[in-house]
Amino acid sequence: MRYIEETAPGRRDASNSLWVAVVGVLLVFLLIVVGWLLVTLEASAIIMALPAMVPLAIVLGSAWWLDRWEPEPRLLLALGLVYGAGASVLGTLWGGNLMMRVTGKALELPIGEAIAISVQGPVVEEVMKGLGLLLILAIARREFDGPVDGFIYAAMIGAGFAFTENILYFANAGEESLVWTLVVRGILSPFAHALFTGLAGMALGWAARYGGTWRVVAGWVGGTVLAILAHAFWNTGSVLLLPLVGVDPSNPVAWIAFYVLVQIPLFCVIVWFLLHLRERDRRMTKARLEEYCEKGWFTPNEVAMITDWGSRVKALRWAKQGGDERHRAMRDFIEDATRLAYAREHARIDKRDPDRRRVERSLLKRVQEDRSRIQRAGTTATAIAAAATGQIPIIRQDEPTLRDEDQAPLTPA
Repeated sequence: MRYIEETAPGRRDASNSLWVAVVGVLLVFLLIVVGWLLVTLEASAIIMALPAMVPLAIVLGSAWWLDRWEPEPRLLLALGLVYGAGASVLGTLWGGNLMMRVTGKALELPIGEAIAISVQGPVVEEVMKGLGLLLILAIARREFDGPVDGFIYAAMIGAGFAFTENILYFANAGEESLVWTLVVRGILSPFAHALFTGLAGMALGWAARYGGTWRVVAGWVGGTVLAILAHAFWNTGSVLLLPLVGVDPSNPVAWIAFYVLVQIPLFCVIVWFLLHLRERDRRMTKARLEEYCEKGWFTPNEVAMITDWGSRVKALRWAKQGGDERHRAMRDFIEDATRLAYAREHARIDKRDPDRRRVERSLLKRVQEDRSRIQRAGTTATAIAAAATGQIPIIRQDEPTLRDEDQAPLTPA
């Protein structure tokens, strides 16, 4: 995983041990859920896992597309997926039953299906999924670079949870309602859980970018409340709103109308907001790399290429013509430069981070190494960048020397 080697040696050993423990526990939870599904549903668990993969693939593909600018470590993405499919489901089963018993006893009333759908489900499920976000933040703080990262991790957790839940829904649906269930959960609402938990992820990502314990707590609590409200509205919105216009909410046609007129516009708003956030990250990357450019670490050609998606694609395509090694070196150069921009932004905002200088130094060294690998493959990074951006190559001056005694090259005081 990235950044482990950039932390202090003492904390590095503790981090590695924590990783082993977390992965081990989550795998155990996942195996428990798998065993429970096989015992409860028998062969249906395996059969219904196949259609459940359709919405899973849709969410994973969309998350990959959104995450291309500054990709998150695959290990962390897999961790979120495993947590969602295993630990969050197990926690929901336990927490949901406990909540129903405690609430029913306190009110001295039987708690029906309506309460379970509108209150118990949204509260317990979103809290359990939100705990997974806190877990990822705790073990990989530097990978939580902002709201988009938070959404990506939340989407992984939500996709994992929805996969297990869909198996249950598909297996328990009768012959008459199976097709409708497949349409609703597999085609009309594959992003539901990803979007609910995504609200919490964006809030937590914002808090993580600016640092501070109180911000993280406020971001998680506020984001989880938003996720709960969105989840509850999805579950009961048609029941609450359709009667106001004289429509029977049990009518499937009426529910589809509600979905088209209300749910799709809300989905489009969230997508627009995410694209706006990614564009904001692109502008931030450009601004931070231009600061390095002024000191000679990058040329204007390189900054222009790194901060434009189309130019990135052209550069990688052009580099691949020189062989796999040059292509890999160019890909690493782009990714490490982007990470460097995020690290500098973090250092600019959170000056209390004791490792911010160490991280910047490490990434500057990586960029130097990537550039040397490109040159050994027969060209230069700036020549590829010029070709990709259609500009005249700008000759780099001698690269600034990263001395051992340098505390933090270009890090704001």
